Amino acid sequence: MLKKVAKLDGSQEEFKPEKISSSIFMAAQNVGGTDKSLSVVLANQVLKLLKVKFTNGETVSTAEIGNLVEKVLIENGHARTAKAFIVYRENKKHLHQDKSSLGIKDDIGLPYNTLYILKQRYLKRNADGEIVETPAEMIDRVAKALARVEKGKEKVNEWYLKFKEMMTSFDFLPGSRTLANAGKISAQLANCFVWPIKDDINDIFAILHKSTLIKKHGGGCGYNFSGIRPEGDIVGGIPDLAAGPVKMIEMFNLMTSLFRQEGKYESGNMAILNANHPDIFNFISAKASDGYLSKTNISVGVTDEFMKAAVAGKSWNLINPRTAQIVNTVDAKSILDLMANMAWSTGDPGIINLSAMNRGTAQANPLLAKKGPITATNPCGEVPLYPYESCNLGYLNFANFVKGKRFDFERMARVIRVAVRLMDNVITASWFPVAEVRKAVREHRRIGIGAVGWAETLSRLDIPYDSPRAFALAKKVVGTMYTNAFDESCKLAKEKGSFPLVKDSIWAKTKRKPRNVALLTFPPSSSNAVICDTSFGIEPYFAVAYEQNVLEGVRLKTVIPLFVEKLKEKGIFSEDLIQKIIDNHGSVQGVKGVPKSLQRVFRVAHDISWRDHIKMQAAFQSATDNAITKTINMASTVTPKEIEEAYILAWKLGCKGLTVYRDRTKANQVFEFGGSQNYSQKKMKCPNCDIDLIKDGKCYKCERCGFSTCEL
Repeated sequence: MLKKVAKLDGSQEEFKPEKISSSIFMAAQNVGGTDKSLSVVLANQVLKLLKVKFTNGETVSTAEIGNLVEKVLIENGHARTAKAFIVYRENKKHLHQDKSSLGIKDDIGLPYNTLYILKQRYLKRNADGEIVETPAEMIDRVAKALARVEKGKEKVNEWYLKFKEMMTSFDFLPGSRTLANAGKISAQLANCFVWPIKDDINDIFAILHKSTLIKKHGGGCGYNFSGIRPEGDIVGGIPDLAAGPVKMIEMFNLMTSLFRQEGKYESGNMAILNANHPDIFNFISAKASDGYLSKTNISVGVTDEFMKAAVAGKSWNLINPRTAQIVNTVDAKSILDLMANMAWSTGDPGIINLSAMNRGTAQANPLLAKKGPITATNPCGEVPLYPYESCNLGYLNFANFVKGKRFDFERMARVIRVAVRLMDNVITASWFPVAEVRKAVREHRRIGIGAVGWAETLSRLDIPYDSPRAFALAKKVVGTMYTNAFDESCKLAKEKGSFPLVKDSIWAKTKRKPRNVALLTFPPSSSNAVICDTSFGIEPYFAVAYEQNVLEGVRLKTVIPLFVEKLKEKGIFSEDLIQKIIDNHGSVQGVKGVPKSLQRVFRVAHDISWRDHIKMQAAFQSATDNAITKTINMASTVTPKEIEEAYILAWKLGCKGLTVYRDRTKANQVFEFGGSQNYSQKKMKCPNCDIDLIKDGKCYKCERCGFSTCEL
């Protein structure tokens, strides 16, 4: 009879037959099963197979037992229970971070989480779905594809080696679309697009078709519906016939649901309506019913004029875009009040600051004078775009530039110069299924370099996220990024030519002209943060330690590695201490046993005032020519009045957009703290891992593999 079991972590324990029936019953319960006696019958079948296979009583691994359990369940017609059991086993592998269980070759020396997401989303597969690429080969594929657009063998080889070195060190990586598709035939490498919406049914359906083609090949889409005549307006001389912008948005949202990228990834939309549209109140309230417009983020387009009127309590004109006539005059503050109340209860709408986006400067639409204002953004709001434009995203790994207790600006400057060339080459190498998009992309040559690892960087430097020192460092970092990126873009322009529309820009008559109309942005970074094994974007840590509910009855503990490292340095690490932090909603504040020095540095999102969240966004916006995606986390106790104050503060500080998220606004939010809350959830599944996606600001994100609806 079997005596020992070899566990995933390498340890051994006594073989206990009753554990088999317990695991089967747990899996059955997860799919509605209630017959405990049946689990015992099935477990006995597993035991018989084990006796036949292991006649000498040798040690058996948990993996071998699991394989036999799956076999018995499937052969006895319990497919749903088998699936639940398989997911449970996968979660255990993930918990123990057993790299060998992933079935891919680690030829770089990467952590488990990085290997996991590369396997799920980026490594090349054959026709049978089998992985045929290692992480090093993936980087090689991307580097070769992007260097291939250089002229001459010498330059191709030079930049191939530089791109490869930069990515292998994880100092910089291009965005998810480029990592997945570079080197493929007809490779669509861009992340996001904006489309014009005119008040004409033929044009609307043409854009619906073209944007759906783009979504099929990968990429989210943004639209401004302010040109659509209001609901109930005249159509063809017939009154009360117009559907209005909200119904049009509903149609675009439906098409997003019907057509998925690569057969499984759902794309996303950004719908904007300007504050002077007659249907603005209906638009702001559109997402009052949970689940309505679920694939679409909504934001109100505000201007300096509107915000000044709202703050001063002045009247505001609503104008019919069909006639350009005033159809109503309201209190401007009533619009802002409704925005705040709806954001308090649903998380939507956000704001898009059209004035901040269109100052006519190098960092706020340098084409304004000749091309007019930009009125729309990509789905998460970090890239203002003209119609048909797209943007390619890339990420510096800030944590890699921490050297001792200082930030290595010189090294970051060298890396970003190589990154500018790589991202510019993405434009040249990319294929687009719509001719207007291809033309607009190459006329503007807009790129968006952002970052991951800001929270880790500050923690390594012993700087609290919400301190003046952190805000000052953010300004210096982004200033260094922009100065070097712009200089390199000008050097590229001398070598390869400026972007074609430079003649319509503020640089038309200057001696130095850039190759790219814009260079920096700070987008969502779920996938790239997981790949780089660091914190998300410029966000603070959401929790120092938390339990993740990946399957009913199965919870995984996750702790920030740097925090564990700090505890071990002080000789105070223990599982009991970690559990205290989990029970404290992931925060170390006030937890007995955590030194004050660590409490000061490891402040998480909900420890930080919403005002300081906005100050950090504004600090990075100070030298960012595109825009920024950042979640302004708020406690469940904040009032609509405070959300209104947040809109006003963001406007005054020059933020180009704002997304607020009040704790408990949505049932399916990022983490379930403390292990006790149960919410009624409308669940969305990760297409890679088949576990629930969770709400993160305006995105839905998988906390295992990093899949995010905001990165599609």
